[in-house]
Amino acid sequence: MITMTRLNEVRAALAPHIHRTPLWHSRHLSELLGRETWIKAELFQRTGSYKPRGMLWAMMQLSPEARARGTVTFSAGNAAQGLAYAGGVLGISTTVVMSASANPTKVAATKGYGARVIQHGTPQEAAQFCLDLAASEGLTYISSYDDDELMTGHASLGAEIFEDLPAVADIILGIGGGGMAGGMAKAAIAQGHKVRLWGAEPEGAAAMSQSLETGKAVRLPVVSTIADGLAAPSAGELCYALVRERFEGVHLVSDAQILEAMKVLMARLKIMPEPAACAGLAVALARPGDLNGSGPLVLVISGGNLDLASLKGWL
Repeated sequence: MITMTRLNEVRAALAPHIHRTPLWHSRHLSELLGRETWIKAELFQRTGSYKPRGMLWAMMQLSPEARARGTVTFSAGNAAQGLAYAGGVLGISTTVVMSASANPTKVAATKGYGARVIQHGTPQEAAQFCLDLAASEGLTYISSYDDDELMTGHASLGAEIFEDLPAVADIILGIGGGGMAGGMAKAAIAQGHKVRLWGAEPEGAAAMSQSLETGKAVRLPVVSTIADGLAAPSAGELCYALVRERFEGVHLVSDAQILEAMKVLMARLKIMPEPAACAGLAVALARPGDLNGSGPLVLVISGGNLDLASLKGWL
């Protein structure tokens, strides 16, 4: 498990390449939720999401031989951009496999960061195609969520929250495969912080919730949600273990509830989060009784890579 010494080394290595994103207090959300509420604005991170934290650190750990082969991942879009950005920083070639229905804004941005992008089938089919491609071309595969070093990089996000708001009592974040959740758990464990961690999942992509119910990481036969950033085809095995160890629970919300939370963040906080970033607030609004407590609450606004054509339809 990561130590504070190691976490500080990670943060120092990442610092030249990522933003120290703001932690903002919201009077409106505090009144709405009945407790002092803050947002960690990771939508202002490089590439528009938290993903470069983990991808940079994971790629920094690769051997010269693994770097030379080039890297590949499967992603709905944000990890794709994170891999591509990290590859540009470190001089490593990158390939990303995305589903045929991937967010066009994220596809274009990933190409813009220099990655080769291949779109293929459903999310489940694209994930398998990615593994097959890594084997056939000899590429170094980096999971977009289920990787120990990746989650160590994501732990820098939690470390910033604990540093800026030591008294934080609860943190709510969206969960897809579980990479950010695993990183948050690592940060809390390294610091010995007593914060309560909560996950939010779409009803149509409930891999982590089902994993906690069944006692092992599960793969979903199909996913369906507007929150493409949370539409992982499975819960990561390493991620699941950390969530099981350190999280209080994972709650489900509907796409309609996610959209209502998005409208609140846009109208009152004047930010443009993508649906995946709004799941935490959706849980806080829909299930206040499950999050009863005192002390500061932090909502992780994980990304802002929003497709404007889709937004028009949603609104």
